[in-house]
Amino acid sequence: MAKDWSKAFYNSKAWQDCRRAYLSEHPYCERCKAAGRIVPAEHVHHKVWLNRDNIGDPSVTLNPDNMEALCHDCHTREHHVSGDVEPNYFFDSDGNLRACGRGDGSFN
Repeated sequence: MAKDWSKAFYNSKAWQDCRRAYLSEHPYCERCKAAGRIVPAEHVHHKVWLNRDNIGDPSVTLNPDNMEALCHDCHTREHHVSGDVEPNYFFDSDGNLRACGRGDGSFN
């Protein structure tokens, strides 16, 4: 869920257009693809995470070089992993320990 300070950006036409264009050029999760799996991308992730200081900087927010197409599982792992857990496990947004997906919507 977007933080209050970032909602205006994520709701902007500039971001929506940029996101749509990026996903049309990168329809598959870039991390899964690198691992030999073809999984549809659902999210456009900012490699340099957005914060209050850079949210107004289009060279960060709208720069395709700062973007990565991710599936839901990879995006969740990127943003919701907290604490020390074994590889292939992560905490979901509700704080529940989950096994990483295999890219097909199922869990190990």
